[in-house]
Amino acid sequence: MMKTHFRPVYGAVLLAGFGLLASCQKHLAVSKSEYKQYGIDQSVGADSAIIRYYQPYKDKMQAEMNRVVGQTDQALTKPSDPETLMGNFFADAMLKEGLKKDPTIQFTLATKGGLRTTFPKGNITVSHVFELMPFENEMVVLKLSGPNVQQVIDFIAKKDGEPVAGIRMKIRDNKAYDVTIGGEPFDSNKNYNLLTYDYLADGGDDLECLRNPLERREINQKVREALFENISDLTRQGKKITAQLDGRIVSDK
Repeated sequence: MMKTHFRPVYGAVLLAGFGLLASCQKHLAVSKSEYKQYGIDQSVGADSAIIRYYQPYKDKMQAEMNRVVGQTDQALTKPSDPETLMGNFFADAMLKEGLKKDPTIQFTLATKGGLRTTFPKGNITVSHVFELMPFENEMVVLKLSGPNVQQVIDFIAKKDGEPVAGIRMKIRDNKAYDVTIGGEPFDSNKNYNLLTYDYLADGGDDLECLRNPLERREINQKVREALFENISDLTRQGKKITAQLDGRIVSDK
């Protein structure tokens, strides 16, 4: 008896509830819109509560960024010459660490514009490495045909040199000659494995010639991580970060 009596009452309550909700709904429309700009400058005082909240995180971050990871025995600069100390260090570090992931790599390519700072003489901190490579670029290996490599060589010659390792050349009148890769004369009939990073591999910095390789392989390592590993290895061995101008690119201007 109680069971058969409860169900119709419950249903009636639900219907009444839905009816009440429907009757309460209103169609609203914006009748007025106002805009006011608030300037934030030195006249606005610091909020001490917010500062107390983020200060421990800021202190921890600054301590990590100021951590010394290595040392240089000379400043690694990047003047406009075809070959620079910073460019050689950067490309050599990429090649060394890349070969640990893929031993088929033959040469590396970066660009001068991608190197955002220099290293001073003395202590090198985490912050210095982040400033050098502030982007999250991943290293990639591109298998290129001989004619495609020739396009890369032409690009380097046109730019009067770029940071490279594993490849050597001379440049005259924006054209390359005496090109060697891995110590062997360049052969346009062969395929070569180039290590670079995804921004360039995707055609950045006018490198459209890299967009369609024979093969593209990700090695799951950021350029910045490779730099840290290279510097850490040197530090563990008691060595300093070094670079030299070795004639890998010579411009006959």
